[in-house]
Amino acid sequence: MLQIQIGPQRAADQDDRLMRTTLGWRRGMSEDEAWEAGRGIWKFNADRALSQDEVQIINTEGTVLAVARIIGISKHGDRYALEGELLRDDPRVGRPTSSPHLSRNPVTYI
Repeated sequence: MLQIQIGPQRAADQDDRLMRTTLGWRRGMSEDEAWEAGRGIWKFNADRALSQDEVQIINTEGTVLAVARIIGISKHGDRYALEGELLRDDPRVGRPTSSPHLSRNPVTYI
């Protein structure tokens, strides 16, 4: 599984390649909003990411915000964004992750 940890919500750069206006998480955001905030744009090993079945988007408190099935990636310069199918109402959402994020990097493989 791939795990992506996102920090507190902030404004996105005007040239955000995914056309987002904000990045990060805030209390009360929907799974769809968490997926859009967390799916990119990151530096990661594309082959390794594609070998994973799922991705968890978590916040810095370790709470699962969204879970998606990975179906592909899109390239944005030297970085990537995940393409996937959000697993809405997954029972892990809203709970502490069972795999604490120990990496200093936002993207880790579990």
